[in-house]
Amino acid sequence: MPAPVKREDDIMAGYLLKGGKMLSKSCPACGCPLFEIKGETLCVVCREDEASRNPPPPAPAPLPAPADKEVPAGTAPSTPSLSAALEETLIELCRRIRHERDPDQVLILANAVRSGVKALKQLR
Repeated sequence: MPAPVKREDDIMAGYLLKGGKMLSKSCPACGCPLFEIKGETLCVVCREDEASRNPPPPAPAPLPAPADKEVPAGTAPSTPSLSAALEETLIELCRRIRHERDPDQVLILANAVRSGVKALKQLR
């Protein structure tokens, strides 16, 4: 089932909440107000319509997991240092999510956090 189409007001409200600036000019194609976002003037309604008609290409397939190899004693990284590095990475990803304005990037970062938490649980 296709995703429901957002109403123009909902689309514009979302961009206002993300810091977009509504201009007094209107879009020649749909008549909705134009927005200024990161220095670029655009029609957010037409942009959303176009995005819903042309979904992004699927993400590349994940790389196969490396085969388990026997590691000589004393050469494997210690679990505590690996856990600490993973925790630092997760904290940094959360900081990036907090400041990210692009919802697609937020989703990518959130998925990375989810994977990192799963890996951290497996280490412990």
